[in-house]
Amino acid sequence: MSKSAVELARAAMSAYEELDSFEVTQKINAGKISAEAHIRYKKPGKMTVEYRTYQDPLSEFEEKLAGGVEFIGNELVGMQLIYDGHGTWIYDAGNNVALYKPGKKLYSPLRGSSSLGEIGFLRGLTSDFLLRYEEAEVIAGRDAHRVGLKPKVSHRSLLLKEESFPIKRATLVLDAETSFPLKIRCYPTQRSPMAYLVAPGTPVVIEYVNPQLNEVDNQRFSFTPPKGTRVFREQVVGKDKLGEMLPFDLPLEALEGDEKYDLYSNRAVLTVNEEKDRGYVLLTLVPRQENEQKEHAPAMLSLCVGNYLSRNMNRRRAFLSEQGEKLMLGKVTAQFLDRGALVEGQLPTGMKQKIMELAWNKGETYWFLLAEELDKESLVKYAQELANTEE
Repeated sequence: MSKSAVELARAAMSAYEELDSFEVTQKINAGKISAEAHIRYKKPGKMTVEYRTYQDPLSEFEEKLAGGVEFIGNELVGMQLIYDGHGTWIYDAGNNVALYKPGKKLYSPLRGSSSLGEIGFLRGLTSDFLLRYEEAEVIAGRDAHRVGLKPKVSHRSLLLKEESFPIKRATLVLDAETSFPLKIRCYPTQRSPMAYLVAPGTPVVIEYVNPQLNEVDNQRFSFTPPKGTRVFREQVVGKDKLGEMLPFDLPLEALEGDEKYDLYSNRAVLTVNEEKDRGYVLLTLVPRQENEQKEHAPAMLSLCVGNYLSRNMNRRRAFLSEQGEKLMLGKVTAQFLDRGALVEGQLPTGMKQKIMELAWNKGETYWFLLAEELDKESLVKYAQELANTEE
């Protein structure tokens, strides 16, 4: 006699509670977005990810629009990402570079949702979902059962937390022997972050291939950079300490400019190597509060500066060299690019349309200045102040 949907769900819940770790190949398909990765997971949240394929047209569009994508798909393929429960090591063996970032940074193509190795929803199958048995099937030679899921409520308000369910409905295929999920097909709600990634009615499909359960060694989640690796560490630094930690000169007092800009939250994201002689910093500059209500308040600026070229900075430098317009900032040669013009007519109504960038270098220090809703003359004027202040 076959089991009911509730019995299958309870078996999956029990198996999840007993599960300590797993290793699996995960495949993600969501419209034009796709990825395949080798995943290792260990409770309560350690994970390693090695992408084998990665296609994300949205990040490619964002790269053209603003140049701010940290890693594009073909760069992620071949990297090792190791999350130890506190921070993430990103090991780029091809370039002999290791970067440590605080927090969990695994670059899922389904941005805004925890999709990599995510099976934690199993613990609440009977309490969170209406269940319906659909049929038995065979996946990769494994007997399995497909169960239909529908959230009992779309939103739940509790005393100390709010919960929203990002799907309208889903199907879950469970291994008949282990109760491990082999395939998940879900349809995002309009409010789900996934709804912005796929066309209406397009399912998000996740497959887990050849799962190995409770066999992952804890040593897999620690990382020691090989000898000779260039090691960088990222950290958030307050404005008061930024100057003494930078491995290059940056005229912080000049960043305000004539337009009265302030460093957002008085903090910057700084990445420096272990020798503390190479690195780069990302600063967001916003109008001072007294200027925000003026009719022509200055626009927000993003400034990336460094004496080491990250993957992102290398891409921007090459793109501006190919697509940009040469101009002079006093005696400094710069490249100007109207990024908004590159995607004219492709942006949603209401989204900022005017995005421009200027890039230059003086010696071994490279500058990338991006502006939203600022005219070219004002951007060039501000950049010229920065370029000349450094002398």
